[in-house]
Amino acid sequence: MTTISSLSDDGARDLWAGGRPGRDEYFFSTVAATETVWAWDFETGLLEIDDQDNALVPLWPHPRLAVMAAEAMGFEDAGPAVPVDVDVLLDHVFERFHREGHEIAVLPTDGHFTTILSLERFRVKVFDARLRTARLTDQAARARRDEFHADRVRRADRRLGLAPDDRHALVGHLRERLASAACDHRFTFPATRNWIESRGLSWDLLSRSAVKLLGSCDCEILDHFRRNPDQPRTAGTTES
Repeated sequence: MTTISSLSDDGARDLWAGGRPGRDEYFFSTVAATETVWAWDFETGLLEIDDQDNALVPLWPHPRLAVMAAEAMGFEDAGPAVPVDVDVLLDHVFERFHREGHEIAVLPTDGHFTTILSLERFRVKVFDARLRTARLTDQAARARRDEFHADRVRRADRRLGLAPDDRHALVGHLRERLASAACDHRFTFPATRNWIESRGLSWDLLSRSAVKLLGSCDCEILDHFRRNPDQPRTAGTTES
């Protein structure tokens, strides 16, 4: 049974007219409590397009807000908003969105001043909101965060789908680049784009997974790819 949070007409109008930080706070706290997001039917291809022609997936924490957005944006064919279990979204639907290069529009109103998040950043926001709701001890919260980060790295590896030979070749390429210049803890991985594409690999997929998750500099990327992907990740890695 889908849980719908309580939201009055006045409350909906206040959220609509309020600032982005308030809308974001309401969105993630509500999703953490209800375990549900609301969306237009994904199969109809109804996506919001930003001013750079990027396809964005608009999501809301309450069906009333989705209806208001459809009316404001002139999407007469949007139909009723449908509930989506947030774990189904994160575990299954997102993988398709990731391959297609979509990002998330958080509680858009009339298409302006809306928070746009990468899929991984959206996943982190949902996790953080859930963690606050869980009210765990500091030790339990740290353990939960470690498990969460390890799971994200495993997901990124599955998305990349690098064969062992490609992984070894990439390690060799990064070692060669780092041998001629000291790592200054900046992420210059995009310089390998021509090399990636020359091997028939997807630069878009590799860069989205690596830049957003696997490391913050060339040394960390090299460390990740030269390990067996099933080995545990060492502490201290940061995300962009």
